Amino acid sequence: MEPTTVPVSAAAAISGFFAHARVLRRPAVRDTAALVRRHLETYLDTEGERWLGPDDRVLVAAEREVDPAGAVARVTGPAVLVAALPGFLDPAWLIPTAPAARIQLLVVAELVRWLEHAGLVDGMAYPVLAVRAALARAAARLAAGPGPPVSRSAPPERPPPGSDRR
Repeated sequence: MEPTTVPVSAAAAISGFFAHARVLRRPAVRDTAALVRRHLETYLDTEGERWLGPDDRVLVAAEREVDPAGAVARVTGPAVLVAALPGFLDPAWLIPTAPAARIQLLVVAELVRWLEHAGLVDGMAYPVLAVRAALARAAARLAAGPGPPVSRSAPPERPPPGSDRR
């Protein structure tokens, strides 16, 4: 009888990556990488259900009753994580400062490489290729400047009441 393997959750994959990725140990990256991780977890909690089928949505709803934070990542696998990553690279989800946004791109690129190396995703699968294309678009936007991207986790400043935005 062959041993049964337990599927790896997206949460376990994220934890494994952040625990073992060498690039995240560099002092210039470490603190911002922790911010990126929290931002990714918020993104998955906020947007992650978009990539789920009806059965997985039922599981997430049940998991949220136990603990809402991280429910999507706990009940889904690396494939859903990778499918969701292009949205995490949209301007609305890039961290607002250019240096931190660059670290966000680095973390996503390294996360996908780590998932491939660990055998958790197929490097030629469409979702991985979509992440690579999203990384290229996000890098081009950052290079083009002029201002920092906008993030949903840091709402844009609103003009004071009565001011004219013309």
